Amino acid sequence: MYDARCCVYDSTGSFAIEGHTAVFNLVCRIIGTVFYSGFFPFAPATFATLLFVAAYSWVPGGEVLAHPIVCLATLIVSVPVATRVEKEHGTDAGCIVIDEIVGIQIALTLAHPSTAGVWAAFFLFRAFDIFKPFPAGRSQNLPRGYGVVADDVIAGIYTRLTLIVLSWAFPALAKMV
Repeated sequence: MYDARCCVYDSTGSFAIEGHTAVFNLVCRIIGTVFYSGFFPFAPATFATLLFVAAYSWVPGGEVLAHPIVCLATLIVSVPVATRVEKEHGTDAGCIVIDEIVGIQIALTLAHPSTAGVWAAFFLFRAFDIFKPFPAGRSQNLPRGYGVVADDVIAGIYTRLTLIVLSWAFPALAKMV
């Protein structure tokens, strides 16, 4: 049975179940850092993206990771999770890599890439995420987790559009539309 008295906004302004804040923080840390891959000692965003690409490519049925419903669910969860992890680790902390997962999911959603296409998605996404072409750089000024996630969503969209154009020119990348 649902008891509205147990649901509160804690001192950080985030929703939590009274008495379960530590568990809630732990779950957010696990999701936000993608099972702690965000604590990789160098290039954690690239490492997390690489882990996603490996699972997508090599785990049987891994393509489901870029299914539109899975992508939408990850996007919906990523903003509040990033907001919560930011409170613990600082603004747009390097350990927050759930946003990279959202971005690469967008790049690969409904695609049927070859191995070359998956690697092209990986490298293009990382390039767009690092160089942040307009408006990705500006989007980081959005408040809370929105600023963390928005630039990667834009990088994912840029990657997807680039892959569509490249697949017309280079059919070896496979069907990206």
